[in-house]
Amino acid sequence: MNSLPRTLSMVWLSITFVGCSGGATNVFPAGGIVRFADGQLLREGTVEFELVGKENAATATGEIQPDGSFLLGTFAVDDGAIAGKHRVAVIADVPIGTGAERPGVIAEAKLDQKYRDFDTSGLEFTVRESSNHFVIEVDYFPLK
Repeated sequence: MNSLPRTLSMVWLSITFVGCSGGATNVFPAGGIVRFADGQLLREGTVEFELVGKENAATATGEIQPDGSFLLGTFAVDDGAIAGKHRVAVIADVPIGTGAERPGVIAEAKLDQKYRDFDTSGLEFTVRESSNHFVIEVDYFPLK
């Protein structure tokens, strides 16, 4: 008799988890490269894609590799991004804890800081229901 409620509970949990992971079926392979206008590659940092028009939408994130490439992941590493229009941010900060944060030793930023924020980056891309390769072109940090 106790097995029926337990069985029903297990069925309910299975349906719940399958339903939650169902969003992953709307994720498509997405990645690309980040480069400056002169063709030089950005070789470190993070790329973030935020779906436009969706409140609290899952954000796709990818780490920029030494060859300038990145692969986006939304629900798991490198699983892709949700189809639709995205605002994009690119973040490339000096790592903390390397000694570079000491006064007089701080490394110069390479990337214009406007790219750190979805609202100021000016970058938008559309993820399609297929494989997606994006070339993200950014500007150097403005000289004083």
